[in-house]
Amino acid sequence: MIYANLQDNDLSIPETWEIHNWERPYVFLKQLEAGGSQNSHAFQSYRYLLDKLVSGYDLKRAISRRCFTSVGERELPSSVLEAVLRCLYQALTQETHLFAGIVTNGVQGWADAPWLLDHTPRALKRLSSTDDTEMVLKILQGQGWARGKGITVLLGINWEFARESFSDPEVAYARTLLDVGRVGHALLLEGQHQNLAARMTPAVHEETASKMLQLSEERDVLYVIRLVFPD
Repeated sequence: MIYANLQDNDLSIPETWEIHNWERPYVFLKQLEAGGSQNSHAFQSYRYLLDKLVSGYDLKRAISRRCFTSVGERELPSSVLEAVLRCLYQALTQETHLFAGIVTNGVQGWADAPWLLDHTPRALKRLSSTDDTEMVLKILQGQGWARGKGITVLLGINWEFARESFSDPEVAYARTLLDVGRVGHALLLEGQHQNLAARMTPAVHEETASKMLQLSEERDVLYVIRLVFPD
């Protein structure tokens, strides 16, 4: 792998990143690496992701992963949701500044409803006695792939815990974007193990998401991932 070179305070972008027009995210990552953490060169193990990479991982299948545009009518077995929950709990145990909500729709044995995951203490709390799955459509800005059976995962930052981990709020936010992406990748791989297709977006209607999950001001949703059987 080719890394950027610093010459007279100018950041040299690797050729591969230039070809794909990835200059801005590359500069963002390098600046974060340079000023964010005292232990930036220390190896960190993310068990919730490594487990997916060593257990049934297939490189060709991962590269050719499917992104759906329409959702199938097939219900999801409860075992699929349980696998996703295990992955989330494992991730939240390590990433204590993150939180997650889930909306189930068409999962066998489960109500169509929003749920909030907590890891201190470990719990899964149903937030509504009515079917609020249509709110997912508004959260995802009216995009058609928000409808239908599937598991919708909402990932976000808990500022109360983030302040304990990072002294600088801007660094906390930037690092959280990376951490949310890593957790999202673990969920994508878990879904792949379960023969699901995934689609994700940071284009979240935050006010609606906060209302549905009954969030305090200390929590902000940053990312939404849908896992479904594609049509």
